[in-house]
Amino acid sequence: MPEHRVPARHPHGIALPGQLTFSAPPPGADAAPDPVAALVRQKALPAGQVLSAAITLCRVGVPKGWLTGTDDPRPARADEVLRRLLADDATREIKDQVWRHIVVHVRDDPDNREDWNLYALGVAARGLLSRAARLAMPDDPAKRVIAAQYTLIYAFLDRMQATVTTTAGTRWRLNIDRPNVYSRLLGGAYDHASGRTEHRRKQLTRRHDETAAEHQARITRLREDEPREVPVGGDDEISAHHAQRHDGPDRRGMDAVIARLQEFVAQSAQMPPADRIDPASAELLRRTYLDGEPLGQVAAELNLSPSNASKRRATAVRQLRRLIARIPQQRPPS
Repeated sequence: MPEHRVPARHPHGIALPGQLTFSAPPPGADAAPDPVAALVRQKALPAGQVLSAAITLCRVGVPKGWLTGTDDPRPARADEVLRRLLADDATREIKDQVWRHIVVHVRDDPDNREDWNLYALGVAARGLLSRAARLAMPDDPAKRVIAAQYTLIYAFLDRMQATVTTTAGTRWRLNIDRPNVYSRLLGGAYDHASGRTEHRRKQLTRRHDETAAEHQARITRLREDEPREVPVGGDDEISAHHAQRHDGPDRRGMDAVIARLQEFVAQSAQMPPADRIDPASAELLRRTYLDGEPLGQVAAELNLSPSNASKRRATAVRQLRRLIARIPQQRPPS
């Protein structure tokens, strides 16, 4: 009688005719998808179009040696720079070096300005795409999503070359000598595209029912709360404004308040991640709300953009409120 092959049985009851063999996965199969390549393939979106155009059309760029650590003076393609800036080991110094080079040439190289503008948009394509997503609602039609990207692109290009006129003269609105050039550039463009800048200007305009003194007091409060870059001046002028009109915070009992804030920050470390107050946000709270320092000045010292610092401080306030609500109030001994 011929010998029959008895199939092996899978533990869950699936009959298998012997052992299965699996081929080795191809190299890089488990690697994370390349965000730059994915962006280039999005030809229907303006952000993908400008990156593709920058790769094929631009003959300018930052020296390739900056990316490879060599002396190669050839211009690096926009996608190469973007991929390098998205790497985990890309330091703030590398990012600032790249963006200072780009912005300087946008301003001072009129013969190649069109190429530098396109190159800047290509290097910023990932950030433009993510920020533009915030300008459009999730259920907006495709036309509105595309329009939001175009609006942000125009604001981004304008921000690099915009100037501000003050009593001290005319200066660039974007100060590239300060750190975090790209985040401040993109944040300012987003503020303009989202209407925040216009809203801020309306806040600074004197109302019909305000006296001059009331108007000045309200402007002072607004600048203390969130001193963004506005036509009336920069951080230095705002700091001088505070020095002229304030004698500094009242220190009576302030040390106890600061100590209590430090206790709350330490207690938040035992909370879920969403409720933990990080040290930088705690310093923002202490220095701006308790010590009376301008937010823009503190943000610059912490290497944060004013917009990011304002958001982090607001988040810390919400976390602090939730933490206080959860902690049982202790009554003083009678």
